[in-house]
Amino acid sequence: MTKLPFIAATALVAAAGFAAAPALAAPSTGTVGTVPYCSSGSASTIDAQKDSLSSELRLDTKPGSNISVWNGCLKVISTEDGQTTTAFYDPDTLQLIAEM
Repeated sequence: MTKLPFIAATALVAAAGFAAAPALAAPSTGTVGTVPYCSSGSASTIDAQKDSLSSELRLDTKPGSNISVWNGCLKVISTEDGQTTTAFYDPDTLQLIAEM
C-alpha cells in the first residue's frame, strides 16, 4: 500500500521530464521527418535572400549570428540572452520551416 504513492510520484516526475525536453518545433510542410528540406533556386537568388533575411531578422545587431545554406534551406544561428537558436527558412518565401 505504501508503494502506490511512490510509484505515482515517480510517474509524474518522469512525465514532467519528457514534457520539459526540448523538441524540434516545426510545421509539417517543408520537413522530411524532423529534418527540414527546401528546394532552392539558383545561388544568386539564395545570396539575395540571405541579405534580405539578415536585415529582416536584424542579425547585424546580434553578435555571433550567421546565415548559411543547409539542405537547401537558409540556416540561421543566432544568440540572444545567452541562448542559441537555430532556425531554418525557405529561401524562396523566407517562411520559417523549423526551429530548434
